[in-house]
Amino acid sequence: MDILDNVIYAAFHRPLTGGNPIQSDFLPTPLAPTPVLTNPGSPAPLWTYEIFDKLNFCTIEDPAFLETAVTRHWYDVDGQEIYDLPPGSLTDQLSSFVDTSTYHLIYAYLLENTRLLQIFERVIERYMNDEELGISNTLVTYNWIHNSERLFFKNETPKVPNLRSLIRPSSDSSRRNAYQRMFGMDLAFGDAVSQNDSMAYVRSKSSNQQFIVLFERYLSEIWQGYINARNTSGANTSDTNILVEYAQQLQEMMAARRGDTTTNTYAHLNLSREEFSSVLITSWFSFIISYDSPVVNYMSCQSSTIGERLIKIGNKVGIQAHRKCQSLFEMAGAAATILLAIETRGLLDDPAWVGTMLSSLNPPVPNPLSIEGNFMNAFLTVINNWEKATGHKIKNPDANVTGTVKLQPANSNGASLKQKVALN
Repeated sequence: MDILDNVIYAAFHRPLTGGNPIQSDFLPTPLAPTPVLTNPGSPAPLWTYEIFDKLNFCTIEDPAFLETAVTRHWYDVDGQEIYDLPPGSLTDQLSSFVDTSTYHLIYAYLLENTRLLQIFERVIERYMNDEELGISNTLVTYNWIHNSERLFFKNETPKVPNLRSLIRPSSDSSRRNAYQRMFGMDLAFGDAVSQNDSMAYVRSKSSNQQFIVLFERYLSEIWQGYINARNTSGANTSDTNILVEYAQQLQEMMAARRGDTTTNTYAHLNLSREEFSSVLITSWFSFIISYDSPVVNYMSCQSSTIGERLIKIGNKVGIQAHRKCQSLFEMAGAAATILLAIETRGLLDDPAWVGTMLSSLNPPVPNPLSIEGNFMNAFLTVINNWEKATGHKIKNPDANVTGTVKLQPANSNGASLKQKVALN
């Protein structure tokens, strides 16, 4: 389940200390929804709540109920809990936090590059201060906007593991600092007022400056291994040991930012609060444009794709979305899956398993539902969309310009996806 699914589960199945269920002080407790299995037959079952269940949860008319559910989930992740159905079940496991949080900062980084958060901050600002966007005629839209402001943009310290204080007055700057430390990367744009491609924030002296260079090399080797595995006439020159070595280098680089993962629980790892909060806020706002929701309909920005919806909403409030935002949306989840697997040092550390993964989608008997097939599809999703969003040639790295380059501009104003990076 994604983070929003997990927060919903925590709200209805994870009691507070003393065994008391989470409930509103003012409203009747809503009925608990039931998640559904979206990929029957897969060895890695994926559960999620129906769209209308998620929308009903996000528009509950008591934001304190939502805050408490988020905080409950934060402590569940730190406590390495297992979410199952029914609670105590040994068969239908929905989410497990025994080995990992299941969230990764790369997910938030890629989604924030779409300008999703800046656009919706402007939407909420316009709604609260003016009637330029019109007055909502649905309680769903009204509640969603007010809950969004209460959860993510209020002045007082929220229950959500927050990134804002007297020392760190801007959660925007706190997220940028976290991205720079983990990935050595800026966002593609500055503040929403100046429309510049840079923004002042505290830059850490300790950061993974070579992360993207190494990650692109890793993706390129994965692609070559995948192509070679499909080669039935020529020699297979795949070297799975190189892939394992790259994965281990990436793991060590990220571990240097996390701290001691062997003794510390999630809440006490470096950048964990930044990661949790960043994934939560980007997931919250991406959900509402994942379909033609009441909020999308209210703004008359319907479309067949999430990227086009964001572009239309951005144009309506005067902030251009990243012109490759559809690719960023499509690869965010897959990139998080890959980097989580690398950080936990499991499957991608095994040369034999990696070799099986590279050939898992090969005819005559491709097995896309296998764990290996799921991972290979995740890699292909990232590779294809990374090329679209960045302009870097993963499939043909020799075609890349060497030296100092910039990635594809975020919009027609020329804001780039990331800070300059040196390629070897």
